[in-house]
Amino acid sequence: MKKIIILFIFFIIAITSYAQNTSLKTIEEKGNLLEVKLYYDTGELMQFGFYTNKEKLLHGCWESFNKDGSRQCVAFYNKGIKVGTWMYYKGNEITRVVYENNKITSVEKMEHENKPTIDF
Repeated sequence: MKKIIILFIFFIIAITSYAQNTSLKTIEEKGNLLEVKLYYDTGELMQFGFYTNKEKLLHGCWESFNKDGSRQCVAFYNKGIKVGTWMYYKGNEITRVVYENNKITSVEKMEHENKPTIDF
């Protein structure tokens, strides 16, 4: 009987450990892109964005969120290359970083009053 109980406890621990280490994500084909959504273990959205279907390169807009739903970062890629204006949000501060062909061309910090949240 002890062996069965020990085996049952080991089984429960193994299942719990596996469940905590699995990645919570969805991938959906959208034309020639793959839309990827990553979730916290609580089910809240962590990141979403796109990959090119063939090359598997980051492409288009990527957004990251904190567990409370507040926006953490908005980034843009063109087939794996950082482009455009990226926005980083931390507390009451926004850092705006402009990229051209994977190179930073300017950085600007500014204050904001409201926390940007998921708006879709």
